[in-house]
Amino acid sequence: MQINRFNEYRVARRFRVANRIVQIILGLCLIASLNYLAAKYFSRIDLTHSGSYSLAPESKAHIRALEEPVNIIVTIPNDPEVDELKQIHQHLRKLLREYEAEGMKEGKAYINIEFVDIYRQRKRAQDLSNKYKLTQENIILIAMGERTREIRQAELYEVADNQITGFRGEKVITSAIIDVSAKDEDKIYFLVGHGEMRLEDVDPLRGLSQLEAFLRERNYILATLDLAVAENVPLDADLIVVPSPQAGLLSEEVEKLRRYMSERNGRMMVLIDPGRRHGMEELFYDWGVLADDMLVEDIGPDFRAQGGDLIIRRFAAHPITKLLVDYQVTALFGRPRPMRTDPGSLKDPRLKVTQIIGTSDQSWAESDYRTEDPMKFDEKRDLKGPIPIATVSTRTAGTELGINIPGGRFVAFGNSDFITNNRLRAFGNRTLFFNSMNWALAKNSMLNIATRPLESYQVVMSKRDLNRTLIYYAILPSATALLGLLIYLIRRH
Repeated sequence: MQINRFNEYRVARRFRVANRIVQIILGLCLIASLNYLAAKYFSRIDLTHSGSYSLAPESKAHIRALEEPVNIIVTIPNDPEVDELKQIHQHLRKLLREYEAEGMKEGKAYINIEFVDIYRQRKRAQDLSNKYKLTQENIILIAMGERTREIRQAELYEVADNQITGFRGEKVITSAIIDVSAKDEDKIYFLVGHGEMRLEDVDPLRGLSQLEAFLRERNYILATLDLAVAENVPLDADLIVVPSPQAGLLSEEVEKLRRYMSERNGRMMVLIDPGRRHGMEELFYDWGVLADDMLVEDIGPDFRAQGGDLIIRRFAAHPITKLLVDYQVTALFGRPRPMRTDPGSLKDPRLKVTQIIGTSDQSWAESDYRTEDPMKFDEKRDLKGPIPIATVSTRTAGTELGINIPGGRFVAFGNSDFITNNRLRAFGNRTLFFNSMNWALAKNSMLNIATRPLESYQVVMSKRDLNRTLIYYAILPSATALLGLLIYLIRRH
């Protein structure tokens, strides 16, 4: 009898041991399964009112479209004793966490983040320099394969009156990701041969050297085009820019541009100053734009700078001007000419013309500007303000075999000096040109990533409020401790 009981106890003990082992194994499997599912399938929710922990929809769309991993390498040093560097790293780490999380697809990371201290990690810094042929220190490097883009520290912030006003990190990083992941690079031709402004010119009034540097840093391929020599517009032309011709184009040159725009659904930006006979009337007519031979005079107190330039404050709702409107950014123009909608274009259902920039109600377009001094508004001969000075138009190319064919895009400014070396960085001039160029290239998604304002929060509490808060936060752990003590005493007795 005792032997049987002993055998029964031994078997029962073995069952208990086996049961515990199975429970431990099942518990470990459960933990591993939960961790696997949590790592592969998860959702992030931003509970802040301003959405400060969320990427813009445009950024998310481009990250989800990545087919190869992108490496983001930060070489800006992190020195806790330097407030500026400490702030940069705080903003970058918070932002890059969102990129890293958004870049996880089916368990694979398409965004890889690395912070490299070039002063302490000498070997790693040298390897990066050799591999990517870095040209400067203290940058953010965006790389996909052999294609790279360097973001300088100064590009991360917007500055006004020597004060940092906003963080532009998401905009510049997403733009860089688009650049390195794009399969084709955009090639922009600047027209020459008629006294146009030149890219290599460093002259402050007519030079475009700063614009050239700005565009080349963003991986655009720039070239010049002389239509008197070329038989046609090159096949690799993604955009044609006509920057302030001083003489009229020949009829055969205009015809080459017209064929490019109509037959190839081309893209053009034309910047025409007052008093210049450009010879492109037929091209403007094709795209529903009237470039009147007039000079815009604006006496509005809020629209006139001290030197006589125009402060542009009136923008229509359009992807080009959205950022300027949202943040109430102005632009600085010299004396412009009107760029109006041709009434005849309304008869063409495939053509859409939009006036995007206007002057004040106290402005007018003077027809006798060459002879009349001082200029006065003549109701019979002049145009009463507000006067449109920039107009864009698109043409619907239709469909073929059920596939939508993108149409051409045309941008016309009645002024050119807002992109010259001495004005490019003034107010929103550079943003206006860059947005116009991206719209013409159908890169609208790059336009709506706004600068994030720098936010700081401060809680002011009296001593009484502080004591009350401490009491509130002490209630829950105290109640939990009392409940645990009560259960212990009950089970003991």
